[in-house]
Amino acid sequence: MLVEDTEVGCDLYLRSHVNGYPRYVLFCRGDEQFGSDRKGVLLERNIDKLYILSKDYNNFFKYQERNLPNILSNNNLSSREKSHAVYHVAKSLTKEILQDISTAGVDLDRVKNWVKYTIGFILNDENAFSSLLSMTSHDYYTYTHSINLSVFGLLFGKHLSLGTDSLNTFGTGMLLHDVGKVEVPIEILNKPGKLTKDEFEVIKRHPEAGYKLLKDKENIEEKSLKVVIQHHENFDGTGYPYGIGGDEIDLYGRLSRIIDVYDAITTKRSYAGSRNPFAALQEMREGMISCFDMELFKEFVSFLGPRSSQIIKDDGGIVCLKT
Repeated sequence: MLVEDTEVGCDLYLRSHVNGYPRYVLFCRGDEQFGSDRKGVLLERNIDKLYILSKDYNNFFKYQERNLPNILSNNNLSSREKSHAVYHVAKSLTKEILQDISTAGVDLDRVKNWVKYTIGFILNDENAFSSLLSMTSHDYYTYTHSINLSVFGLLFGKHLSLGTDSLNTFGTGMLLHDVGKVEVPIEILNKPGKLTKDEFEVIKRHPEAGYKLLKDKENIEEKSLKVVIQHHENFDGTGYPYGIGGDEIDLYGRLSRIIDVYDAITTKRSYAGSRNPFAALQEMREGMISCFDMELFKEFVSFLGPRSSQIIKDDGGIVCLKT
């Protein structure tokens, strides 16, 4: 993960053991070049791991973010290793956005660069689908949910043959779709039980809050904002914030609704356990189908299905994933 002739920005350590206790020895200072000579030492000694101080965790992922194009173009790295970098860069970036958006706003260039590089990885690596999905978190936090949606969205968008520009716009919207939740009290977001009517009304404000936070940014496309404002609109008109339905909902809004529900059901939340993919799709098919564009839902199931060990069909012709 280290790129030659760069400054990592945090001290790198080797680990050894003395009398059974770990000992960490400084190998390269953060303000020194990590050059071919230092890499050669590691290769010669068969050392494949270095260590950083826990306080430097975020600095290291900012380093990876700056060097993500070089990491993804490195043929010596496996698809899983590249996916690890993609996912954890997004995790660090999204946490930072949600922490700072009220004061510093959103650095859209960083968001767009991550989306662009991830698209390149998805389009050029046949193993990107499985390796990226293996990285998606099974615990539901706003930032992991946002990353999962962007990853799922880009992979599903490729399945639907969306062009590169469309993938960039859609992926950006998906990564930012829940930024409005920064204005929702944490005790409501993390409440372990069922929300009261008043608490749910507070939750329902987050699409409009996110739209207001982003709409005046010069370099965000209106189609990206459609994801932010419409990801809770239902195809039958029962969603929020505006209760629009059918083709009134933008394509990106209809896509994001399907992916948002699927990720929520398949991850562990404060008020519910996670469901496996088959159970999630079955729940969506049997209890929520009027919420979705039926043709897009069929495509979503088809997109997931071929990567399963078993496929079954119900009498309605919907292909379901069985794991």
